Formats: sequence, structure tokens, C-alpha cells
Amino acid sequence: MKLKTIADTLLDEASSPADLRAALNAFAQLCSDISGVIPDPSFDAWAEDSLLKDGVAINPEAAAHCVNDIQRTVVFIRAAFAAITAAKQRFANSPIEVLYAGCGPFATLLLPLLTKFNPGELVVHFLDIHQRSLDSVALLIGHFDLQGHRISYIQDDACHYQHSSNPHVIINETMQKSLEQEPQFAVTANLAPQLHARGIFIPQRIEVALCLAKLEAERAALQRSDTLDPNALQAAGERHALATVLCLTPEHAATLKQQARQNSHGLLELNPILVTLPDITDLNTFDVVLFTRIQAFEQHRLLDYESEITLPLRCSGLTPLQAGDHYRASLQIGSYPKFSITRIRDS
Repeated sequence: MKLKTIADTLLDEASSPADLRAALNAFAQLCSDISGVIPDPSFDAWAEDSLLKDGVAINPEAAAHCVNDIQRTVVFIRAAFAAITAAKQRFANSPIEVLYAGCGPFATLLLPLLTKFNPGELVVHFLDIHQRSLDSVALLIGHFDLQGHRISYIQDDACHYQHSSNPHVIINETMQKSLEQEPQFAVTANLAPQLHARGIFIPQRIEVALCLAKLEAERAALQRSDTLDPNALQAAGERHALATVLCLTPEHAATLKQQARQNSHGLLELNPILVTLPDITDLNTFDVVLFTRIQAFEQHRLLDYESEITLPLRCSGLTPLQAGDHYRASLQIGSYPKFSITRIRDS
């Protein structure tokens, strides 16, 4: 399958799940054959991760494996295409400058799309902390004869990198569920202020919500059906929304970081959200859970269970639950970002 055919299949809303999977499998195989990078999610591969002061930059093999998260990949590719198309309308008289942070070895969210634009329409900067990833992308660009686009390769830490201009589009997908481990927050806080004033940042919005949910029942229901309706679960009393504990947008990320403070354990954290457990029947049959919802661009979204990065995360160590108990929830930022949910003890 040719790269342009892969792009056409991924962008076609009429493509079936089987078509999408086949296209991404073909893409991964092509890229692997050309670059020599073999997707690998194993623990052995994790030894090559880069441990940064703002999060973990996963190694090239693990980054390549992300292509297998089908819905995630399709949604972000469609979002990137829609964003670049929108930027071309906003900036009609100039090439569109795209900065792709954490591009990995296959530049998965952008490489297929380069076949959809004429040479000279785009200026593309691939940014990654791993030189092996950049070397791989350069091989792919050469193999697919895409050098007609103005392309640069930047080896740097996206959490601190300062670009020489203000890109029209910035793509940053460096995340796990509930924003744990990887530096999505730090990269957004650093790069979003560098975006052109009328530019587009992908993703546009990430919400992390704290809920009461019955995870085992939800997982069993998912095995019987492909989807779950959170609104129906809420209406049936099978899920209870407690609070949005983080809303990450490019407009406010830098301010959130500036407002971060050290907690009682000496860890830097964002302003905490206070939550009170409701008085509901059978409270202790529920799990306290973090759900992640992502708006990549406009209608291109990832909701509960649709991707590895929107799977629920159970908050452990909080039982027994008691109505009226108060909790504080905050994102701890630093070398291993993660949410901290703690009970507020009465003094």
C-alpha cells in the first residue's frame, strides 16, 4: 500500500475499522522496513526511555508502537489534517509552518499527510529528544520523496525548546491516560505560548474528570458492546461525576504552571481541586476513577475507553469511602507527572 493511499484511507470517514487497521498496519510495516525501527511495547524497550525533569520521553521503539492504538492515531491524524487545512485558510499568503513535538521515529501524525500537500505549501519542523527518531524520520522523508517540503530536524527537549519563529500549527501528543508519566503538560506549557496568535495547537483541550464508577461492570459491558454511554451510566446511577480536576488548554497551560506550588511533601503541583463525596446508596461498591477526554481539534475527539490514553485510571488507597468526606486532587508535575488524590483529615 502506497503512503498516499494510506493517507486517503485514514482521512476517509467512510473507512471501516478494518480498513483503518489495515492502513495503519501497512504504514507501520513500511516505516519499520525502511528505518529499521521495530515497534516494541515491552519492558525491555522501556530501558531506553529518557528520564527528563518534566516527565518520561518514551524510547523510539515504544513510540513507534503507538501507531497500533488505532482510534488514537486516526483521530489525531484527522485533527492534524483539519488543522493544517484551517491554517491554510487563515494564512492564505504564506506557507504553513508546522512544529511536531515528540514526533517519534515514524512521525505518525504528520508523515502520511505530507502526501496531501504540494511542495512549498508547508514548512515542517520535527522535534524529538531522541536522535534515533529524527534519523528514522529523515530516512522516511527521503524514501517517500517528500523533500520538496521545507523540513528541519531538531534534537531537543520539547519541555524547554525555544523555536525561532511562531508556528501556525503545533502538534504535541506526548501523553498517557490521566497525563501520567509523559510530559504532555510541560510541553504544552512551554510550546503553546510560542504559537502564532491565530495558530492552532493540537490537542485543543484535555479534560481529566474524577468520577465514581463501577469499573468491573463497565469493562464487562464493553466486552458485550463496542461503546459505553457515560450519560446513560450517569442517568442510571451507575456513574457519578465528582469534578473536573484538570482542564488543559494551550491558552492557559503556562499560567497553570506559573501558579504551581510545592505541597507538604516538597513536590510541585498544580492548584488542587477540592471534592466532597456525595451521599449515595452503596457508595463502597464504586471505584474512584480518573477519566481522560481529549479534543484534538474541533470535532475530532477521544472519549472514555476509545484509546489507551482515555482508559480509566483507578485511584487506589482511598477505601473505605464515606459520604461527606473531603478530598484534594492535583496534578503533580516533575520527573514523573501523576495525579495525587488524598483525603483531607479533620483537624
